[in-house]
Amino acid sequence: MEATLITAMAGVFGSLVGGSASLATTWLTKRTEIVRTTADRNLRERESLYKEFLTEASRAAVHALTHSFEGPDQIVTLYGILSRIRLVASNAVVHEGEMCCVRILATYGKPSITAEELRGMFASAHDLADLDPLKAFSNACRQELQLIEQQLYGPA
Repeated sequence: MEATLITAMAGVFGSLVGGSASLATTWLTKRTEIVRTTADRNLRERESLYKEFLTEASRAAVHALTHSFEGPDQIVTLYGILSRIRLVASNAVVHEGEMCCVRILATYGKPSITAEELRGMFASAHDLADLDPLKAFSNACRQELQLIEQQLYGPA
């Protein structure tokens, strides 16, 4: 009778171990999938936030070239987006966003230019980066997003 009992117990324990291993594997796989999906969603939201900032900063930069500063309502949206960026971004991105805002405000302090003067600036500029108050911010964003993608998906 002991031989049949040992065989039966071995079968039961084997089933338990096999079922437990299957359950653990399924749980780990699902957990990893949820973590990756959440990280991917956060990355896309961050990209969207950076795009929103770049769009608003571009609008403000062009407005600053052709108009004088009439009040804080011209840049309040930009600062609101920057505050949302502070919640999720690295210090480098936040710093460059702040510097972008400073450059735009400095442009408001300069005399307004005409469309013809702007064309002349583009024609005579050796490096168009001098005219782009957003370049350093967009570069910092690109570097941060690439780093996050490498952490999520590995090197490209």
